[in-house]
Amino acid sequence: MAAHPSFMFIAKPNAGKGGEGIVLISKFKDIPKDNSKGELKEMLVQRYVKTPLLLDEKKFDLRLYVLIVGFDPIRAYLADEGLARLCTEDYKMPYAGNMKNMFIHLTNFSLNKESDNYKAPTEDFMTDDKGSKRLLTTAWKTLEEQGHDVDEI
Repeated sequence: MAAHPSFMFIAKPNAGKGGEGIVLISKFKDIPKDNSKGELKEMLVQRYVKTPLLLDEKKFDLRLYVLIVGFDPIRAYLADEGLARLCTEDYKMPYAGNMKNMFIHLTNFSLNKESDNYKAPTEDFMTDDKGSKRLLTTAWKTLEEQGHDVDEI
């Protein structure tokens, strides 16, 4: 972090779930402390990708499902379908004024379903291209329409 003072980082608690305790930081001193001991919390710290691929102007992640049936040799099957989880606010690069707005920066479903902008899947989830959670095939279609090479992704 000291070597890259202009970089933004995302810090995730080792024992976290559902987006709890995740923070954006730019300096080592910003890593949260354990209130009971005053020591730094155990966190996984990663460089924050400031120019991510966007889906409908929002950050997203993909949930891909793999069945592993052997290890020597490794044999695995990738499901044809998966999920895309979107943030509920349009992406803006992190800066001091939006670093705490997790609806811009985190895709965790348990967090985003609390947003006023959350769009629940419609009854026709199979073709829903507006929800905050979508089928992978629907996300691929939207990305293609936005000019992205899905095969390359």
